[in-house]
Amino acid sequence: MKKPMLALFSTPNENYFFDVNRNEVVPISDASYAYLQQALGGKGTDLPAPAQVNMLKEQGYFSTESYIKEVRHIYSDYLSVFLARKLTKITVQLTQNCNFRCKYCIYSETHNTRQRSHSTERMTWETAKKAIDFLREHSVDSPEVNIGFYGGEPLLEFPLLKKAVEYSEQQFEGKKLTFNITTNGTLLNDEMIYFFQEHDVSLMISLDGPKEINDKNRVFANGKGTFDTVAKQISRIREIAPQYGAKLQISMVMDPSNDFDCINEICLNDSEFRTLSLQPAIVERDAGEDEVVFSEEYTWKFEYQKFLSILSYYNRFPQDEVSPIARRSMLSAVKDYEQIESGAALRRIDAPSGPCIPGQLRVFVHVHGQLFPCERVSERSPAMCIGTLDDGFNLENAQKILNVGKLTEESCKNCWCFRYCTLCAKKADDGSGQLSAEEKLSHCKEARAGAYNQFCENLLMKEIPIYYAEQVRCRDEKGGFGI
Repeated sequence: MKKPMLALFSTPNENYFFDVNRNEVVPISDASYAYLQQALGGKGTDLPAPAQVNMLKEQGYFSTESYIKEVRHIYSDYLSVFLARKLTKITVQLTQNCNFRCKYCIYSETHNTRQRSHSTERMTWETAKKAIDFLREHSVDSPEVNIGFYGGEPLLEFPLLKKAVEYSEQQFEGKKLTFNITTNGTLLNDEMIYFFQEHDVSLMISLDGPKEINDKNRVFANGKGTFDTVAKQISRIREIAPQYGAKLQISMVMDPSNDFDCINEICLNDSEFRTLSLQPAIVERDAGEDEVVFSEEYTWKFEYQKFLSILSYYNRFPQDEVSPIARRSMLSAVKDYEQIESGAALRRIDAPSGPCIPGQLRVFVHVHGQLFPCERVSERSPAMCIGTLDDGFNLENAQKILNVGKLTEESCKNCWCFRYCTLCAKKADDGSGQLSAEEKLSHCKEARAGAYNQFCENLLMKEIPIYYAEQVRCRDEKGGFGI
């Protein structure tokens, strides 16, 4: 048997194969699993094909060639229309200056040499106005739009932000308009808080955990820790604007070299923060930097909290005693379960799932008016620039970003996690000014590992109501897994 297009998974309860072309997960016997395991080795198998394998093969499973004949994004022909009429969000970089010097910041002078560093550059009102007008002109078919404010630290330019909000409300009258800002929070004052409340600006403040964890990485430019100042500002918001403060979100960048219980302490034991909405993420490293280190204390404690969150999902453990961070991860697995169960088979012309439609989801407007797909890509990279406010979109670059899978077409066609790939064009940017196939391929192992974990969590959520029916209680909530 030639090497089939599949991946194998095994749990304490079942063996499974994932048919890549059909995008289906199918349970199989131990004998079939052992046979397919040898077949995947690429050297053939000396085992006789079990009857189950022969039966499934007759039904169209185990194809040895990809259904895909061409890697090309389904929206390639419509990209110009999306960018001309269907924008939904812009994020404007008000300044490149910041009063923090976070040790993991992508704008650090030592963290990422491919990205720009901190500077005193700031956006002019003329550029900000152009950005708002640009969104209005390119969102004709969008029922609602959003404007985000970004830095550096955007509150360093509060007068500009305030002027932009008030101008936007005039320009988008009759259309649903929302605002958001991500800030370190230290510059907040009563005037800002009342303004954000009045104009319903969604506020996200960055805080990485309790004082001893936060102050390891999040420091002022003079090296002093920032926790006490941020905590004081959050308390002030909740004091003078309690309804607005209840909607406050916390962006938490987690360094997994720390003990998870220490990071999580702020969620469970600190009444000031436990009711706030957390947006956790693992600290990111770019190519050429040291890999992210996961300590043993982080790993096993996080997994234990995920186990408790599953129990709470089935009403077998108090939800308020579960880490909100782990619970969020568990709920994401539930969402992934639904995605995998309803996913489509591969098509003759298809593209890996990683890239978004550049610009359509959001456009990042650089301080001088260059346009990028989002704020996570390098502002120094010509390969990631998709236009300017003055000249409009560069469709050629946008198409390259959308179809980044073409760089590695043959590898992608034959990869088992094609439908669940997370690699976007950022992972193909090697700093040369052109997207690189070699750079993109260097991240494939990480993407496959993420997809594998996603499938394992999917199988767990699928098996619980079947194999542990007596241990779980029926959930009545819409969308839950009842028994």
